Amino acid sequence: MIKLKELLDKTSLKAAGMAVGVDIRMVDGRLECEPIDPDDPRYSLDFVMPSRRMVEACRADDFVFCRPYIDAGMMTVDQMHRAAVRYQLGKTRSGVPMFWMIDEWQEPLDAHIGADGWLSTLLKAREPLLRAWHPRHCLFGLHLLTEGETTVCIVESERSAVVLSALFPEFLWMAYAELSFVTEDLFAPLAGRKVVIYPRTDPGMSGYLFFDELAESLRRQYDWHIAVDGLLEERASDEQKERGIDLLDFICEGAS
Repeated sequence: MIKLKELLDKTSLKAAGMAVGVDIRMVDGRLECEPIDPDDPRYSLDFVMPSRRMVEACRADDFVFCRPYIDAGMMTVDQMHRAAVRYQLGKTRSGVPMFWMIDEWQEPLDAHIGADGWLSTLLKAREPLLRAWHPRHCLFGLHLLTEGETTVCIVESERSAVVLSALFPEFLWMAYAELSFVTEDLFAPLAGRKVVIYPRTDPGMSGYLFFDELAESLRRQYDWHIAVDGLLEERASDEQKERGIDLLDFICEGAS
């Protein structure tokens, strides 16, 4: 079995550290990092984990997923640009949108790349030393809590949250991104707020029932108003439920 020190000697992490003036080494079984020259302005560990530097490096304000709503007259180009700034959206070099999960302390935890990929998965695949890292996740848009006591509305898709923020700016829109990430802890930072969850619909009402049970549990633990909206379960057609539409889909299809 290869030892961690031997792995460190072979991995690109050490070379990457040298490139920015950082000496990365194993000391008594621990990974230690320190600047080769403490006064070297290149010194930074931001290349290793999600960081503010990463967020700023990939910032963008024009997104293909917004264009259909702009073309339909539902939002303007200026609204798209403002939403991109508020949500600190980014793009990969190939143009895939990056939805940053930034917590209430303004710390980036991870990024959802497109609809399926995660930055943490890419980093762990690139660097063997990061494979034991278990990234935390938060609600997309959680960093906007500082904007005031506005009602928080939560959907699944980050894309939908961004567009809905332009359609209904009186609310603070967030997204949970993946149902597998949803726990009571994910909602804890919202304690004391008025919260409304809009689950994606499905034929068996599984999403609605899941969140209805979660909301009841949260109400028992915290003194707050949290509700699960039943609009889609009541008004979506059987065909729409088969497609698993969300709130934005329902609004757009009703307007067409």
